[in-house]
Amino acid sequence: MHNPVAYNIAQAARVLGIGERTLRYLIRAGQIRVARVGRRVLVPHSAIVEFLERGGVEQVLYGHVAVRKARVEALA
Repeated sequence: MHNPVAYNIAQAARVLGIGERTLRYLIRAGQIRVARVGRRVLVPHSAIVEFLERGGVEQVLYGHVAVRKARVEALA
């Protein structure tokens, strides 16, 4: 089975093993690149790979929630 070229927010969050809210925060923080098609926000597969190759983020705080480093195994 091949990898999709891009994921919607829900799919990308599942691939990374994080919540949609966390993914949206990482997108707003410029940690993960997106493509916008009309009103849709798509996360290219290559953007997920780049994020993981950079090592994710050690810890991003928003509100009282800490986002821990994303793991490469999330792509498997």
